[in-house]
Amino acid sequence: MSDYGLMVEIGLALLLVLAIVYCWRLDQRLNSLRKGNDGMIEAARELAETIAQAEAAVQGLRQTAAETGRELQSKIDEARSISNSLPRGGRRGY
Repeated sequence: MSDYGLMVEIGLALLLVLAIVYCWRLDQRLNSLRKGNDGMIEAARELAETIAQAEAAVQGLRQTAAETGRELQSKIDEARSISNSLPRGGRRGY
C-alpha cells in the first residue's frame, strides 16, 4: 500500500507542477493582453483627440468660407452698382 500511496503522491505532485506551469503561462498571457489593451485605449484616446481637432478645423473652414462668401457678395454688389451707374450706349457689338 505504501508504494501505491507514493505513486499517488508523485502523480499529485506532477499534476501540481503542471498546474503551476499552466497558471504561470496564463498569467503571462493575461499580462500581455492587459498591455495590449492599454495600447488600444491610448490609441482610442488619441483618435478622439484627433477627431476633435479635425472638427474644430472644419468649423474654422466653414466660418472662413462664410466670411469670404459675404465679402465676395459685397464686392459683386458693389461692382453691379458701379456698372449700373455707368452711362449706357457708345459702342455696339461688345
